[in-house]
Amino acid sequence: MTRTVRLFSKPDCHLCQDARMILDWVAARQPLEVQEIDVEQHPVWHQLFGERVPVVDLGDNRRLYWPFGPDEVLAALNGAAAARPLGEPAPLHLGERSRRLVLGIDALVYHFSRHWLAAMALSLGVYAGLPVLAPVLMAAGYTVPANLIYTAYRLACHQLPSRSFFVAGQQMAFCERDAAIYASLLAATLVFGLVRGRLKPLPWKAYLAFVAPIALDGGTQLVGLRTSTWELRVITGALFGIGSAWLAFPYLEEAFGDFARSAGRQLLTASRN
Repeated sequence: MTRTVRLFSKPDCHLCQDARMILDWVAARQPLEVQEIDVEQHPVWHQLFGERVPVVDLGDNRRLYWPFGPDEVLAALNGAAAARPLGEPAPLHLGERSRRLVLGIDALVYHFSRHWLAAMALSLGVYAGLPVLAPVLMAAGYTVPANLIYTAYRLACHQLPSRSFFVAGQQMAFCERDAAIYASLLAATLVFGLVRGRLKPLPWKAYLAFVAPIALDGGTQLVGLRTSTWELRVITGALFGIGSAWLAFPYLEEAFGDFARSAGRQLLTASRN
């Protein structure tokens, strides 16, 4: 049976080239497929391994960090103790109380990683919904909770009446542009739930096309060259929200998927012990 390992590397890294030669040497002696991943093309992997490449991911939550040689790779593939990342301490033998705490944290990580999109949608729904609720409460005479919402959102928005929508005759708690940004983010979250796993991240150069309109519209208004309209504020805010979700959500899906698999393996291992 052919084993598959992933080599995290980056261009112009002579150590990464040495690591690839070692893996190729091992692959010539036993069934082994090497998948090389350029961490500079994946922000999540760059964050995790950018300063530590080359890194070999053997699966089953086992990795080898440089330096390593053919013997360490062979031992790791055979499940020997060398599969533990070099330079890191051996796992501690925890007491029952500490073990329960660690398992509880793993369970939280596992469930949140599996349902991160639902948590995102709920959070955005609350954040985008409260500014709409504030004028409704104010119009109904519930001034205390309404003013609490206005005060909280004043930290993030200018709340100028001339740039805000009105509901029930009262001003919303954030401006038209913010309303468009968070409404589009919420909509994008719901749509992403239908295409997750199939949608590729928006390239950075393409993302600039979604950001440039809001920068141009907001920037020229800020310096007094012109006055924007509510239509432009809504359009540019929506483009920014959609582009940001398209850029970030596929990477978040990949990262949380890895977290869920890792935590799930640890929980499964613990349940067997």
